Amino acid sequence: MSSVRTRLAPSPTGYLHIGNLRTALYAYLWARHNEGQFIVRIEDTDRTRLVEDAVDKIISTLTLVGMRPDEGPHHDGGYGPYTQSERLNEYAPRLRRLCEEGTAYYCFCTPERLELLHEQQIELHLAPGYDGHCRHLPLEEAHAHIANGDNYTIRLKVPRNETLIFNDMIRGRIEFDTNQTDDTILLKSDGIYPTYHGAVVIDDHLMAISHVMRGEEWISSMPTQILTARALGITLPEYAHLPLVLGNDSKKLSKRTGDAFVSDYIAKWYLVEALLNFLALLGWHPGHDNEIMTMDEMIALFEIRDIHKSGAVLDPIKLDWMNGEYIKKMEIWELHTRLASYLEGYETSFYKNIFSQKDYIYNSRIIAETQTRMKRFEEFVSLTNYLYGDASIRLDLLINPKMKIETEEQGLDALRFVLPLIEGADYSSLESLKAPILAAIAVAGKKNGQILWPLRVALSGEEFSPGAFELAYILGRDESVRRIQKNLA
Repeated sequence: MSSVRTRLAPSPTGYLHIGNLRTALYAYLWARHNEGQFIVRIEDTDRTRLVEDAVDKIISTLTLVGMRPDEGPHHDGGYGPYTQSERLNEYAPRLRRLCEEGTAYYCFCTPERLELLHEQQIELHLAPGYDGHCRHLPLEEAHAHIANGDNYTIRLKVPRNETLIFNDMIRGRIEFDTNQTDDTILLKSDGIYPTYHGAVVIDDHLMAISHVMRGEEWISSMPTQILTARALGITLPEYAHLPLVLGNDSKKLSKRTGDAFVSDYIAKWYLVEALLNFLALLGWHPGHDNEIMTMDEMIALFEIRDIHKSGAVLDPIKLDWMNGEYIKKMEIWELHTRLASYLEGYETSFYKNIFSQKDYIYNSRIIAETQTRMKRFEEFVSLTNYLYGDASIRLDLLINPKMKIETEEQGLDALRFVLPLIEGADYSSLESLKAPILAAIAVAGKKNGQILWPLRVALSGEEFSPGAFELAYILGRDESVRRIQKNLA
C-alpha cells in the first residue's frame, strides 16, 4: 500500500461520540499530512441496534467540522460513506472458503446450548468462551447438516500454543497468547451478515486502508484480526490504538456521561475550530507549547509517534479557555454574524426585541468590548444586559477607597464634575472622546480614578465592566448623559 488511506468506521447506533470525533480527526490529519485519503465506512451489520437517522447525523457532523470523506458513493453532490450492508456479497463467500480450507469451521451449536454452556461456566467459575464443540466436526458431516437446512455460524479456528507478535504505532511491540483467544464467530447464523470480526479485515483489505486508528479498548481484538487476515491471505494495515478520552472522574467518557456527543457541543455553539484544536491536543503533543493551531498547522505537524499512551481528561474549563482564544481572534464582522445566528436560535426574544433593533455599529462596538472576556456565546447576554437594557443604580459601588472615594457624596460630586464634559464631548472616535476629558481632570488637579470610577459605575451599574470611556463611546452622548443624570437624581 503505497498511498496513505485512513478511515473512520462508526456503527450507526447513535450520534457521533466526542471520542469518535477525535479518532476521525487523527485519521484525517494523518491522511492530509501524507497527501492521502480519508474515508468513512458505516459498520451496520448489527441490525438489531440501528438508529434510524444515525448515518445522516454522522455525515452531517463530519461535514460541519470540515472532514467530509474523499471518496465513496456519491451522496448529495459529494462523497457519502461506504456501508457494509451494501457490500454483503463480499463476506460470506470468503468466510465459507476458510471452512473448506480448515482455518475456520461451521458451528451448529444452538443458542440454547450456548446459553447453557455460559451458565455452567459461571457456576464453575470458568473463563467465558466457546468450548470447541464443533471445532473438529468433519467437513463432510458439516456439509450434511447444511444440506439438511440446519442453522450454522462460521467460527475462526484459532491455533493453540502460539505467540502472536503485533507492533502498534503508539505502544510498540505487543505479544498475544492464542490460548487466551476464543474461536470467534465470523458469520452469523443467517448466513448473510458477518460479525464485526468477519467484516473488518475484509473491508480494510478491499478498501486498501493503510492505517487504522481506534481506541485502545480494541487491542484485545488484534489476535482475532491477525489470525483472520492470515487465513484470508491478506496483509493488515498498520494500527495505532489511541488513548482513552476520560471524564473528570478519570473514567472513560461514556455515552451516558453528560456532553459525550459532538451534538452536545454544537448545540452549545462551541466554535468548530476551537473544538477540533482542543480534541487534537487531547492525547497528542505537536512538539511545541503553542496550543492554538489552525487546521493547516495541525496537518503539517501531526505525527502518530507523538500521540501519548495514557488517557487524556476532557477538561471543559480548558475547552472554554480555548474557545475564548478563538473568539478573541475573530474579525468583528464574523463574530457579529455568528452571534446573530446564535441569539436568533437560543435567545430569540433578546435577538428580536433588542439585538436586531440596534444598528450594526452599535452592536459591533459592544462586541469589540466583550470579545476579550467572552469564552462562549451564551455569555454575551449576561455580559451586555446593561448595554441593551437600562443600568441599575448602584450608589454603593461609587465608594472605592483605593480611588480615594470614601462616601457616596464624593462619588456623586465626581459625576457632577464629569457630566458637562460628557455632554460636550466629541464622539467621532474613542480617542476624541477621551483626550479632552483626561486633560480637564488633570487641570482640575484630580486623579483619573476619582472621576472615571464613578463614571463607569453610573454608565454600567456593574462591579465589573469595560472602562468608562469605552462605555460612553458605545452608549453615545444622549444615553450617557441620561444615565449620569439618573444617578444624580
